[in-house]
Amino acid sequence: MRSSQRRSSPRFLPLLLGLTMLVFALLQINDPDPLIWVTYYAAIACACTFAAYRSLHRVVFLTLVAITGAGVALTLPGFVDWLLNRPTSDLWAPMSTSRMYIEHSRELLGLLIAGGFLVAAHRLSRSATPPVPQRSS
Repeated sequence: MRSSQRRSSPRFLPLLLGLTMLVFALLQINDPDPLIWVTYYAAIACACTFAAYRSLHRVVFLTLVAITGAGVALTLPGFVDWLLNRPTSDLWAPMSTSRMYIEHSRELLGLLIAGGFLVAAHRLSRSATPPVPQRSS
């Protein structure tokens, strides 16, 4: 095998992450607010899939990181409430408007998983993409 030949294994993990996020997006169809979550998870799936072939554009990556960060900030109070004041088993209980901390906790965990996938795919794409040669003047 030639050392200059790019191995296919760096593409496998971002593609797997993208496929996993696509499954997450499809599972959100029956969520109380599907448009938000299907769109978010699908965007992360697209970014991960794109990262298998090319480095993510900085603006795209930072925009998705900012959206993830905003979601974490919005759902963190409900998650902290669940951690400090509620039984652990409540996370698996049915959702109700009187227990919004359940939904917020689930959403926060999904955001953390998606954000982790995004960062992993971005790092893999940067390490697998050969640097662009500089033109000498």
